[in-house]
Amino acid sequence: MPQLSLLRLAPQRVLNSVVAALLLLTTPTLAPASTAPIPQASIALDDSATASQLAPLLPVNVTFHDRMGTAVFAQLPAPLSTDHATPMNDYRAGDVAYVTAEQSIVVFLTDGTAVPDHGLTLLGHLTAGLDELVDCARDCAVELVATRTG
Repeated sequence: MPQLSLLRLAPQRVLNSVVAALLLLTTPTLAPASTAPIPQASIALDDSATASQLAPLLPVNVTFHDRMGTAVFAQLPAPLSTDHATPMNDYRAGDVAYVTAEQSIVVFLTDGTAVPDHGLTLLGHLTAGLDELVDCARDCAVELVATRTG
């Protein structure tokens, strides 16, 4: 009967090896923190009540996530009020908008007209940093700053 017990143990050992390999592949590497500076994206804010609420939050570090190559989204540290705001109907690459339902900002990477039902409120337009966001797939840290005027 030794062969029978080996047959019972072999699948368990294979499963254990597979699980151990997956854990090694998916566990973050314990490497020293990067000393590379966080990329910046500069926003020229619109003259609106909602955009004026974003101004005091800047500069702010946010983490963007890609949405199928059309836009990148990042959670804001505080909600913005969109009372009396005019919803967007279309967008251009570089437009920065607020998504009330998600308490997040979106930066559009392409031009388009597909706007979610819960609406978008235009905050402004990127004047620098769009190239950094075009290559973003997941967890892209960026410092948002206001464009200096005058």
